[in-house]
Amino acid sequence: MNPKLNITRSLFVVGTLLFVQGASLTAQIPASELPPAGTDTGLEGKYDPQNGIAQLIHDKSRESAASKIFEDEHVLVFMPLPEEEVVAPGHVLVVPKRLGARNLLDLKPDEMRDLLVAVQKAAIAQKNGLGATGFRVQQNNGLSSSQTVYHAHFHVIPSFGGKAPGTPAPRRKLPEAEYNEIAAKLRAAWPK
Repeated sequence: MNPKLNITRSLFVVGTLLFVQGASLTAQIPASELPPAGTDTGLEGKYDPQNGIAQLIHDKSRESAASKIFEDEHVLVFMPLPEEEVVAPGHVLVVPKRLGARNLLDLKPDEMRDLLVAVQKAAIAQKNGLGATGFRVQQNNGLSSSQTVYHAHFHVIPSFGGKAPGTPAPRRKLPEAEYNEIAAKLRAAWPK
């Protein structure tokens, strides 16, 4: 049997097992601007090429570069922008660079493979670079499942011991110096 196929299958199984249903993230879209319930779930809705993730994929400015941890021709890994509150320091998003992929159902098998490899590498960088003692992978599909940006993305959220299991961390904005230090540590610890 093809070893690459075995690795791909193994990554898919491991990735599937890693999806953990966690506490809902605060919506990035104000409630007043969300479509009425049942009208656009994000599974069938139109892809907005101007969504925040799509803009970041094309943004080559120095400011956006500060948030980017890893990038190749298929995948972008970035920290939420400094002005956004994070669940935990070192929280990253892993996204396909192809525009039009609204959710998991729109991803092609090779995109899934590339994304799950990047998710695994992000967790390794969090462990080795930040001392994370665990991590959570969250991926939402459709408005009814708390997806607020209709560009497929995986959250990789590190955890650091010292709290009771299931205790949510308080969301906070990171000061610029801390943000830059965390980004540098993740980049330095990114597996080759």
